[in-house]
Amino acid sequence: MSRLQLGAALVSGGGSGIGADLSLALAERSVAVTVADIDGAAAAKVAGQIRQRGGRAISVQCDVSDSRQHLAAFQAHQAAWGRLDYALLNAGIGERGDLVWTRSGNWRQTLDIDLTAVAEGVRLATRAMVTGSPEGRRSPSPGGGDDGPRSSGGSQAPPPIKGVIMVTASAGGTFPMPEAPVYAAAKAGCINLTRSLAEPLRKQGVRICALCPQFTDTPLVQSMPRAKEVMKGTHGRLLKVEQVTQAGLALLADPTKIGTCLVVLVDGSWVEPQRTRFKSVPMPAAAAAAAVDPTLLSWATRGRPPSITRAIEVHRLSLDFGQATRIVTRQLPAALPPGCVLIRRLYAGINASDVNYTAGRYFGSKAAAEKRLPFDAGFEAVGVVAAAAPGVAGLAVGQPVATMTYGGFADWAVVLAKQAFPLPRASPEMVALMTSGLTASIALEQAGLRKGQTVLVTAAAGGTGQLAVQLAVLAGCHVLGTCSGGAKETLLKSLGCHRVINYKTESLKAVLKAEFPKGVDVVYESVGGDMFDVCVDALAPRGHLIIIGAMSQYAGGWEARAYPGIAEKLLWKSATLQGFFLLHYARDWGRHLKKLAGLLDARRLRVQMDPRRFVGLEAVAEAVQWLQSGRSVGKVFVQLPADADLPPAARARL
Repeated sequence: MSRLQLGAALVSGGGSGIGADLSLALAERSVAVTVADIDGAAAAKVAGQIRQRGGRAISVQCDVSDSRQHLAAFQAHQAAWGRLDYALLNAGIGERGDLVWTRSGNWRQTLDIDLTAVAEGVRLATRAMVTGSPEGRRSPSPGGGDDGPRSSGGSQAPPPIKGVIMVTASAGGTFPMPEAPVYAAAKAGCINLTRSLAEPLRKQGVRICALCPQFTDTPLVQSMPRAKEVMKGTHGRLLKVEQVTQAGLALLADPTKIGTCLVVLVDGSWVEPQRTRFKSVPMPAAAAAAAVDPTLLSWATRGRPPSITRAIEVHRLSLDFGQATRIVTRQLPAALPPGCVLIRRLYAGINASDVNYTAGRYFGSKAAAEKRLPFDAGFEAVGVVAAAAPGVAGLAVGQPVATMTYGGFADWAVVLAKQAFPLPRASPEMVALMTSGLTASIALEQAGLRKGQTVLVTAAAGGTGQLAVQLAVLAGCHVLGTCSGGAKETLLKSLGCHRVINYKTESLKAVLKAEFPKGVDVVYESVGGDMFDVCVDALAPRGHLIIIGAMSQYAGGWEARAYPGIAEKLLWKSATLQGFFLLHYARDWGRHLKKLAGLLDARRLRVQMDPRRFVGLEAVAEAVQWLQSGRSVGKVFVQLPADADLPPAARARL
């Protein structure tokens, strides 16, 4: 564990309990201490103990809910020691009265002391650490102004840490406390204040963290109303104060604990609560109806319900999509089966794997695929709900939806309502979020993408590659992307790719060896062949290579390759090689699609659609061939209705 640096600390609530023990422990480590407490005599007693043991300390009487007394405490500290290295915002109280039925309004005291005063303490401490004065006074800068320092822009390294703020929150801020709701709310506020300020304060040279103990044997806990009820969750067990102090000292000493909220459990163990993950909730039918565009509703429902549809089916197995498929006319059911919706299709996506599908590679064996003939082609489509069976909830007629069922190449389709994903709008860009976007988002999640990693994306200007690049950039990674140059290189640079490697003019192997000698942490690989071999060799220790395809091998029949020495390469680097097939992650589609659509709407994600236009089912084979040629830039798609029949609300946004 790192060691505390010499300096000076101010401890609020330092007259008893955790604050007193932390004050004594800091003094034992040669830190000068200002003990502040609403009980001036208690603060003076702790300061006296420190001095008797050979340490340096002063005491200050301070009610932190009084902003003038709070400021005066920091001023006294600065006058005594001339510096502030540690600010321990420890003052707090328990629940005060019943939130609903109390007439006195005492419950507000809990918020005033446990949350508002903490925020005020963070302000005073940060100003003192950055400027040397809790009022924030500093030498006038050429730019003038009195609002304190600003963090520098660009990618400059943050300044060295000038001081550490540690907030005493509570494990009760991470879960509901029916017996102490205001206290729990205040402590939850402290936790989120700490997390939210971590990066802004770091840019000013201040590190903030939070100590979140479960119930501790202190006067605060012993005086809590209904204390026995509150402690039922711990079966009456209490932490010892020294256990909390040990965790607090570790937080103060470890420079990597930036925004960390360390929970100390009653058994003495330490844990960090997970950041919030959102659970997908089905949209009620009434809410879905509110999202309907009247022009889409009119387009999808005008005239009589159709009795037939055109679709593309695979009638023979072949890598040549045109030879393998044909356009057929099919009957639609007169009445929708239970739980189903009728969708009028607008756009269908083209994927590299379309030729694998027509070759029968996704059925276990060629014989199994031949038994299924004929079968529908196409993986993804965007359309509008034209009708719904009685009892269908969560989807409204006229609502844009996406589907990921076989048979995407069709003008109309009947699908189970649970297989239709609501969309914010119907546009070509939404097609790119399906197979391409979901693959990028889920695969990178599986790879454990983390901020600061180096990520290599092969075929980076393609439908899925472009999205993988942007998601990695958004995650705070250093991103490399391969492409064949020209418009693709321009696209990748515009998407924020930090290093674009033109494999036609540069040796990928040489570039990686010269510029990234420590290796890359994550590889998002879709090319296969020699590209795959180079990527394996370029993995960093404990690196992760995730395979989402092998496009360079498809046209040649995707013959099995030998990979001599690959087990040893992975072994010596403790590296991971993982395959990824989107159908195995169907339960994650809804969650990731919502995330991607939200990023697109917020313009934090951009989708490049291939500029070459393909209209109608008759153009699907040509579109597949265009993608296989390697000349496409971005996501290739087919517009299914004719231009004259395309509703304005469904046109491209970007």
